[in-house]
Amino acid sequence: MSFYKQYTSPLGYVSNGNPIDTYGVDHSGFTTRDELQYQTARINRENELMKQYNNHGITENYPQYTTNFWGSSADNNYGFGTSNIGSNIENRQQTASQPQNSISDAYSIYKNKGLYGLGMKYAEPSVQQAIQAKDRIAPLPISDVNKHQYISCVGSTGGPLATLETLGGGIYKEIQDTKDKLMDPQKRKAYGGALGVLGDGAKDLKNDFIGSAFGYTVGKYNLPDLCDVLLYNPINFEK
Repeated sequence: MSFYKQYTSPLGYVSNGNPIDTYGVDHSGFTTRDELQYQTARINRENELMKQYNNHGITENYPQYTTNFWGSSADNNYGFGTSNIGSNIENRQQTASQPQNSISDAYSIYKNKGLYGLGMKYAEPSVQQAIQAKDRIAPLPISDVNKHQYISCVGSTGGPLATLETLGGGIYKEIQDTKDKLMDPQKRKAYGGALGVLGDGAKDLKNDFIGSAFGYTVGKYNLPDLCDVLLYNPINFEK
């Protein structure tokens, strides 16, 4: 018996007939009572988050949640267990009410750890993999072209939202790097002046877009490992 019908909530919850919902919770062992209690908890949590966004002037086009809705841990079915969840609901609601997913928490993470920390907490899984890969490939003897294309490819394999997050992060990084280079006389000189700094930033962004386009494509066909090709043979449209 299915408890679901086609429905998408303002925060991205989808009832599509699958036993595991888009927030990562497995309903396959739920009784009707369990399902009703879960949906009540889910709606209350969504209303709480939307109220926070409304308080910050966001009243439509809300961020879309996936398995980060109930937190980053999938232990014990995100705290709901597999059946008879009534005894777990109150504890799960208290846990979900912690500031782990709140706007204030996101601001605190950004203030203390920057975009890197914010991405590792809230970004799509493929984007988190890209952030981790960035540090892993930093010491490799390969060009910036390889690195930019590869990192952007990995981040974009997760679909449209992941691609937007990847490109947004790349643009933000280049803006910060460009400002840093222009403000530092030694760095500005090393790049041949302001035009050289701007040209280098444009080159990096170009390779970010190339890598993201490739990553989105291979991700669509469930072939994310093809991004590894860019570590050795970056795409070059000028040849």
